[in-house]
Parts: sequence; structure tokens; C-alpha cells
Amino acid sequence: MTDGAGTRAQRRFARWYPDLMQRAEDAGQAEIRARHLAAARGRVLDLGTGNGFSVPHYPAAVTELVMVEPNPGLRRRLQRRTADIRARAWEIVDGDAYDLPFADASFDTVSASLVFCSLDRPEAALAELARVVRPGGSFLFHEHVRGTGLLRVLHEVATPLQSLIADGCHLNRDFLGLLESSAFRVTEVERLRMPGPPARVTPMVVGVAVR
Repeated sequence: MTDGAGTRAQRRFARWYPDLMQRAEDAGQAEIRARHLAAARGRVLDLGTGNGFSVPHYPAAVTELVMVEPNPGLRRRLQRRTADIRARAWEIVDGDAYDLPFADASFDTVSASLVFCSLDRPEAALAELARVVRPGGSFLFHEHVRGTGLLRVLHEVATPLQSLIADGCHLNRDFLGLLESSAFRVTEVERLRMPGPPARVTPMVVGVAVR
């Protein structure tokens, strides 16, 4: 069922996700975001901004910040964080990751944080980001990925339930494999663990790819 407040899954996710993830932010993820997003420049597209954990960490070198968030509940929370934006101009958009309402090569930087796990068609979303970023522009990524060994088995087994309760999140997604098959070229990648319980068992990749 869908209404002006979003689907039931979106409403449920918007109620619990920000409070749970605040624990990871307090345990060190905020510092990871700040270090990572320091490279953002010019006109920036943030895909799947959520409730705005990344917003305070964009540097003054960002002249315009365009935030795309399809979940109405998270957009309302995001609106309350706009005082944290240092960019001279900003906009919040209810957009479709597979059909972004922007011209080709219209952004200097694109970014995504913990977004690609929940997309049904991540390849299509990567193609859209590649379309809207200028040649030579950067894609700043911060994503959780499937584990190895026994952890990978756990992620495969847990993904159907995780997807059901977390608005489509796939614990078993091979984001780097998808990225390496896209129009982007990976130039930097750091492999980490998500800070804070219970997420610390979750591997992450944080880095930069260039169009």
C-alpha cells in the first residue's frame, strides 16, 4: 500500500533506522564520513541522503548540494537538518535512482552512503550516476558489502529477512564488483568494519571512483 506518506515498508524503516544508525555514527562512522566527504567539490549530488547523516560533513568547497531521497519520512527528518549545510545552495529532491531528473554531466561530484544495498537495480543506478557526473568527476562511495568465509554464508542466509525488515537491504551485495563493471574507474578504496554494535560485523568499502 502506498500513500502520500510512502509505503508501509518506507514508514517502518524511517521510524527505526535513524536511531539505530546513530549508534554507529557515535562509534566512529561520523569520522569516516567526514574524512571521506572532504574530497567533495563544486555541484554535488548526494544519492539516498536519508535523514542526513552525511550533511554536516560536506566541506565549504561544495557550492551546491542536491540531496535525493525517495522516502517521505526520511525527507522530513532531512529537512530538519538543513541548518547543517555549508553549501551556498541546496535542494532536496524526491527522485528515482534509475531515472534522475538532471542533465548529463551536470555535477562535479556524486556520492552515496549505505544506499546501493537497498536498490533493486544497482547497475542502472550506477549508470545514472555516471550519466549525470561530468567527465573526470568523482563518485564518493561508502557502502557495506558482503563478507567472506563464514560471514558470507551468514549474509546469504540473512539477506531475505534483512531485505524484508530493512526496506530492501541486501547484506550479500557485491558493490565493488558492480562498480568495477560500471563506467567508473575505482581510484581509491579502503576496507573497514562498520563501527558500533551490532553492525561491527558488517564489512564496508569507502573510496573514490572517477568517471
